[in-house]
Amino acid sequence: MSSQSSNAVLAKARAMYGRCLKDEDYRKLAECRTVTEVASYLKNNTSYGKVLRGINEGEIHRSRLEPILREELYYEIEALSRYESDHSLGFTQFMRAKLDIDQLVRCLILLNLGRPEDYLYTMPLSLDPFTDIHLGELAKVRSYSDVLSLLRNTRYYPVLLKYKPADGEKINIAELEVALNNLNYQTLYDAIRSFDDSSDKREIQELFSSMFDFENVERIIRLKKYYKMDSQKIKTILIPNGKLSKKKLDKLCEADDEGEVFELARSTYLGRMMSRLTYNDRSQMTEAMVCVYCKHHLRLSPNPTIVMVSYVYLKSIELKNIVNIIEAARYGISAEEKTRLLVK
Repeated sequence: MSSQSSNAVLAKARAMYGRCLKDEDYRKLAECRTVTEVASYLKNNTSYGKVLRGINEGEIHRSRLEPILREELYYEIEALSRYESDHSLGFTQFMRAKLDIDQLVRCLILLNLGRPEDYLYTMPLSLDPFTDIHLGELAKVRSYSDVLSLLRNTRYYPVLLKYKPADGEKINIAELEVALNNLNYQTLYDAIRSFDDSSDKREIQELFSSMFDFENVERIIRLKKYYKMDSQKIKTILIPNGKLSKKKLDKLCEADDEGEVFELARSTYLGRMMSRLTYNDRSQMTEAMVCVYCKHHLRLSPNPTIVMVSYVYLKSIELKNIVNIIEAARYGISAEEKTRLLVK
């Protein structure tokens, strides 16, 4: 990347971060009592007004609001990737694949429920330009075989074929989603290893290796807590290429419960970061680590790709916070309880 392009990405990503929600915005959003009030505040007082322009906030359904808000993030990724380099292009493809996988999993969940036609009504058409799967075609699938036919010529096909359920059985959504995400992580890591600049390669590998560790700790906790999965099975579905050694990962997998996983994680390099975290529930720990890590790099790193990646992860957490506020408003949860759902 040329010096001029590097400076442009650094300036643009940091300017975008400056437009992210502030504590006062979160306070006012938490005080909103309905989805309409949340949409109105976002439209009239935040950077989301751009994608909400022309939307009647009094009529929009919560299921349509999330993809419209997410649209801003993908426009921003596209804008940053115009200062094109192999680095930014690889990350743009990684983010497109994350969107593909999210929509594919939503479709498969409905297949499991016997309601595949419902995907048509929740399909985020506004995000179609940012996906490599045609969402209109995905809405037409009525069986797992239809999914395989639609995606036969994509890199997702071998994973989907491996997890094809036997007749009469449900799709193993949890393991399939992990396998699809691992494929995406590995593709990204392979792209990073092909970089010519050894300094850039080392810095970006360091960033993503740490992110993979955060994700692995979260997976171990979630799989133990909600799926009661045994250690050997968990080991097979962790993301490779993290900084934690195999020995340390094995110990985390073999822990008796989520509390022991948490304590063992504190004894690794992650412990230094965990001591600085602010969160209300252990389920928020990974996102809190991402916040601390990415804020540090966004402010201080001279590497444009690292700043871009850090911004996108922080923006993604902001979007999740908004979705949590929307859901909480729907169920009449108090402002105080809404605030406890947020990671900042």
